Amino acid sequence: MRKCFFILMILPLPLIGQLNFTPIAGLNSTRLSESYSGYAKGGNFGVYGVEVEKTFNFTEYSPVSISLLSGVSYLRNGFNQENSFSVFNAYYYKKTNIETTYWQVPLMVRINWRPFPLVEDWRLFFGAGVSYNSLTHAHIAEQATNVSIVLLYYPPPSTSYQDSRDVTDIAVKHTLFERFDIGMKFKHLQVSWCLSVSMQDMYFKCLENNWQVPFNYSFYLDAHKSRSITKEKYSEVVFGWRF
Repeated sequence: MRKCFFILMILPLPLIGQLNFTPIAGLNSTRLSESYSGYAKGGNFGVYGVEVEKTFNFTEYSPVSISLLSGVSYLRNGFNQENSFSVFNAYYYKKTNIETTYWQVPLMVRINWRPFPLVEDWRLFFGAGVSYNSLTHAHIAEQATNVSIVLLYYPPPSTSYQDSRDVTDIAVKHTLFERFDIGMKFKHLQVSWCLSVSMQDMYFKCLENNWQVPFNYSFYLDAHKSRSITKEKYSEVVFGWRF
């Protein structure tokens, strides 16, 4: 897979004069699948990189064109969640922190549309494809506390669990994400919104074998156990300057 993306990256280089290079910077919002259904918001993170786009026009004055997009971006993201709640005579506190670092290489097809023929420098676009994500670092930390609120005892009895470790070796190193984007190009400026969803199970394999936070106290273990899969979802707002 890495060889295929490398070939796709260098194949257009002889046509460099017909390409657009776009340095990009934006904000990534990461979500992680939670118990039973849906995704839990994990935080906002910066994303930086460059896009390489080759455009093909049907005719000289056609308002619609197709382009092939690739590039590379650096994403240092993760998942952060902290919550507390009371049930009957017990108080619970849970905290989960996951840190990951990725290099992202997209491969997409974009449809570009010029809505006003007389305004040549303004285009809207929609893109679809995949993103190859290469993981370079992963770390997880969790802690949980259960306090029994019993009036006969002071201080009230409590139970605490915590664990923290580097999980790069048991993480999925190479993953594919479905990727969609919509946006606008005006002269050199480009603004886009992108959605990416993992196509594979992102769970840290065999973490449950020696993790010191039990299933019923661990957000990460419980979410994977209830759905049998851990998925990640990214949404990004990205600004670029086209050359």
